[in-house]
Amino acid sequence: MTGGISPKPLTPEELRVLEDVRPFRIREKVIGSLQTNFDDLRRRLVGHLQHGSYLAPPGVDYLHGKIGQGEHLDGLPYLFVDMPRFITQESSFTYRTLFWWGDGVSFSFILSGPHLSHYRERLMESLAILEALDVYVSVGENPWEWQRDRSNTIKAEPRNANQLARALRGQPYLKCSRFLGFGEPEFREGRVDEVGLYTFQAFEPLVLI
Repeated sequence: MTGGISPKPLTPEELRVLEDVRPFRIREKVIGSLQTNFDDLRRRLVGHLQHGSYLAPPGVDYLHGKIGQGEHLDGLPYLFVDMPRFITQESSFTYRTLFWWGDGVSFSFILSGPHLSHYRERLMESLAILEALDVYVSVGENPWEWQRDRSNTIKAEPRNANQLARALRGQPYLKCSRFLGFGEPEFREGRVDEVGLYTFQAFEPLVLI
């Protein structure tokens, strides 16, 4: 190659990493286990949803949902399950469970569309309950940002009511999230589906008719 930049020699640390296949074996095992857990969660949610009536746009998928994965969420692997699922440019009614390598698992209800004002009202009425569950409300530019920091989220609690009301006033969506770290017993014991169903039930009053 001419006219380009010569590649830098690999460092001893980089060479050691190249020789270590263990992370890939561990990754295969972890992803396989989570796929099973996410499919269990999808089935449990399908069963639960058959007994509810929801303030939602027409066309929401309550029967199949979607399980997907990728490699490049900020450069890191991820796995998700959506159930229920409805995503268009105009409206969203989606409960997404997301495993993100290096970060943890998040459970998020993503809502927008003609019923948004009702969802917001119910959120503000439920702040004390959501505080006990350590729920965060997204205030980022869009609901598809997954970083959990002060610029993107506000904790759902009564003392933040005015701040939340101001932040949500001009926001075209509502996203409530609960987080499960890798060190939590529910994650270590493979009970992500239990946490996912419980969290959906906690969010459910926001969207019930």
